[in-house]
Amino acid sequence: MFRREGDNILVSIPVAVHEAVLGARLDVPSMDGPVKLRIPPGTQSGQRFRVSGRGAPTPAGGRGDLVVEVSLVLPSMVDERSKELIREFGRLNNADVRRDLPV
Repeated sequence: MFRREGDNILVSIPVAVHEAVLGARLDVPSMDGPVKLRIPPGTQSGQRFRVSGRGAPTPAGGRGDLVVEVSLVLPSMVDERSKELIREFGRLNNADVRRDLPV
């Protein structure tokens, strides 16, 4: 669950689409137990957040940081109502997310 990078501890957390879009307050695991983290609206998959002083001990007696990486989890669309809501969301938010790709 945890990876170490120097004095920092990295953890990846799954975040649902609605939490990433609307923002959320989540309990995130740390080496010292759960910490509260505010995920702002519009959070992207792969985005990282830093919680100061919750990482590994440093040689100077301090502590590194906990680095939380968001992993967006898409729902399994099984019912028609959910599909229609996602279609409506797509119509309302129709930005071209691939506009910068050379084609």
